[in-house]
Amino acid sequence: MTADERTEAESLLWRVFPSGEWADLRTGSPDEDDVGGGDAWGPERTVRAETIQALLLGAGDAEPGRYPAVRLRGARVTGRLDLMGATVRYALVCEECCFDRPPRFVESTTKTVRIVGSRLPGFNGARMRTDGILNFHKSRFEGGIWLERAKVIGEVTLRGAVVGGDRDGVAVAADGLTVDGNLECNQGFTADGVVRIRGARITGSMNLDDARLSCSADQALDARNVTVDGWFIARRAIVDGEFGLTNAVISGWLDVSGSLLRNPGRTAFGGGGLTVGGGLWCHLGYAVEGEMRLVGARLGGNLTLTDAGLTNPGGTALNLDRATLGELDAGGLTVTGGQVSLVGTEVAGRLSLARAHLNDGVDGMALTADGLIVGTLLMNDLRSHGTLMIRTARVAGRVSLVGAELNSSGTALRLSRIEVGADVFCANMTATGQVKLSGARIDRQLNLRGARLSNPGGVGLDARSLRAGELILHCEIDGSVELHHARIGVLRDDPDRWPSPLCLDGLTYETLEPPLSAKRRLTWLSRDPDGCPPQPYEQLAAFYAQIGQPSEARQVLYARELHRRDAKTTVGRIWSGLQDVTVGYGYRSWRAMLWLALLLVLGSVLYGFAPPAALKAGEAPHFNPVMYTLDLLLPIVDLGQQNAFNPAGAEQWISYLLVAAGWILATTIAAGIARVITRR
Repeated sequence: MTADERTEAESLLWRVFPSGEWADLRTGSPDEDDVGGGDAWGPERTVRAETIQALLLGAGDAEPGRYPAVRLRGARVTGRLDLMGATVRYALVCEECCFDRPPRFVESTTKTVRIVGSRLPGFNGARMRTDGILNFHKSRFEGGIWLERAKVIGEVTLRGAVVGGDRDGVAVAADGLTVDGNLECNQGFTADGVVRIRGARITGSMNLDDARLSCSADQALDARNVTVDGWFIARRAIVDGEFGLTNAVISGWLDVSGSLLRNPGRTAFGGGGLTVGGGLWCHLGYAVEGEMRLVGARLGGNLTLTDAGLTNPGGTALNLDRATLGELDAGGLTVTGGQVSLVGTEVAGRLSLARAHLNDGVDGMALTADGLIVGTLLMNDLRSHGTLMIRTARVAGRVSLVGAELNSSGTALRLSRIEVGADVFCANMTATGQVKLSGARIDRQLNLRGARLSNPGGVGLDARSLRAGELILHCEIDGSVELHHARIGVLRDDPDRWPSPLCLDGLTYETLEPPLSAKRRLTWLSRDPDGCPPQPYEQLAAFYAQIGQPSEARQVLYARELHRRDAKTTVGRIWSGLQDVTVGYGYRSWRAMLWLALLLVLGSVLYGFAPPAALKAGEAPHFNPVMYTLDLLLPIVDLGQQNAFNPAGAEQWISYLLVAAGWILATTIAAGIARVITRR
C-alpha cells in the first residue's frame, strides 16, 4: 500500500506508529463516538484492516529511541484483520473502535493485544501465543471469542465485556487456555452463551465478580478440569444455566457469595470432584435454583452456606455425597424444596445446620446423611418438614438438636446405628412423627429433657438396642416408647410423664433416677402393652438389691410371679395360687409360719376337746394335742404321737386334711425356696 492509496485516517495512523502515539479519530461528541453506531462512521474515521496488518508486520519505519505500536481510537476498521500464523513484534491497542469483521489471530505470536470499549463481530485467537496482556475490557462481541489452546504470558481481561454466542451457542471457547496470570471476567462481564474453559490452566486467579452468564442450553459455565493456582471468585454473579466446575482444581479459595445460580430441575452448581485448597464461600444472599452438586468434592477449608437459599423441588437441593471438607457452616440455610444429601460425607470439624429450614425432597426426605463422619453435629433450632435420616453416622463429639422442630408424616428423625463420642442433646425438641435411635451408641448422655414427641397410635421413640451412658427421659411422648435390649448407665425419667405404652423387655441399666419405691416402679413396668416379660422385673429387682434395698427387690420379684400367673394353664394357675397363698412364691415366707400356726391352733383345740383313742392301751405315750397336731403337719418328721393314736369319725378326716395340708405346705415352701435360689 503506497502513501497515495491511504486515507487521511490511515495516514495519521502511519505517521504516529513509529513513536507509538495515539491516532485518535474521535469527534468528542458522546453520541457520535458511540461504537453502537460505528457502522455509519464516514471515510474520515475509517481504517482498513490491511493497514493495521501491514504496520504490525513491520511495514512502517521505526523511530530511534521509541517503541512502535498501533494505538487507535474511535476508528471504523473495515475488512478482516488477519494475522493467522504471523509473528507480531508490536502491540495492538484499539479503544472505542468498530470492527466489521472478526479479527483472526489463529496460531499467531503477538505482543499485547488490547481492544477495549470496542464492538466486534467476534475474535478468533485459537492457539495464539501472546507475550503480554490480552485485554477486551468493556468490548462487545456479537458472535463469540475463540481462545482454544491459546497461551497468554500475562493476564486475560474481559472486565465489563459483553459476548454473544456463535452458531453453536458458545460465547467463549477457551478449552485448554493457558494464562500465566489472572483471568478477569468481572465488573459486569456478560455472556449470552456457554463460557467454555475446559482444561484451562490459570497460574494466577480467576474473577467472575458481578458477571452475568446465561445459556439457552444446559451449561452457562463449563470449567471442567480447569486448574487455578490462585483463588476463584464469582461474587454477586447471576448465572442462568449450570455453573460447572466438575473436577476443577483451585489451589486457593472459591467464593460465590451473593450469587444467584438458576437452572431449575437440573444441576445449577456442578462441582463433582472439585478440589479447593481453601474454603468455599456461599453466603451473603447466595441462592440456587436447581441442584448444588458437590459429589466427591475435596475442600481443604470450610463450606459456608450461612443464610443461603436453595430450591430444587422433587430433587436434591444440596448434594455433598462422599465429599470431604474441613467444616460445614449452613446456619440459617433455607431449602424451600428438595433434600440435602450428605451420604458418606466427611467433615473434619463442625457441621452446623443451626436455624436452618429444610423441606422434604425425594421420598419425603429433608436430610439424608447415611455414613456421615463428622466432628460435631449442630442442628439447634432447626426446622424441618420431612425425615432427617442420619443412619450409621460417626460423630466424634456431640450432636445437638436443642429447640429443633421436626415434622414428618412418617419418621421425623432417624439416628439408627449412629456412633457418638460425646452427647446427644435434644432438650426442648419438638418432633411430629417417629424418632428412631435403634442401635445407636452414645458414649455419654442422651438428653430429651423438655422434648415433645408426638406420633399418636404409633411409636414415638424407638430406642431398641440403644447404648448410652445416660438417658434423660424428662419429656412428653404421645406414642409408644420402645427400649427393647437397650443398655443404659443412668436412666433418668419423670414418673409424672411416663409414656404409655412402654416396652422394656431386655432393657438393662445401672442406676435409676429419681429413686422411687418398688410400688411406683411396678406401675412403670405395667405400661408394657404386650404384658411385661420377666426380664424387666428381674432387672429392677437386681437394681434394688444393688443399692441395698432387698425388701424392695423381693416385692418386685413377687409382682413378677403374680404377673406370670395369668399366662399359665389352669393347673399352673392353681399351683401358682397355692404358692402365692402359702409362701408368696418364696418372697412372703411369713405366710408359711402363719399357716402352720393357724393349723396348729385349730388341731390342738380340736384334739384337746376330743382326744383320739390309743392304738395299744398301756403302751401309748401321754397324749399331747399340740404335739399330735404338729406330728400330723410335719412330713417325714416323727414325734411319736401320730402312730400311737387312732382318731375315729370326723377327727380321722380332719387328721387326713392336716397331713395333706402339711405336705402341700412343705412342697410349696420347697418350690418357693428353690425359685428364690435359682433366680439369685
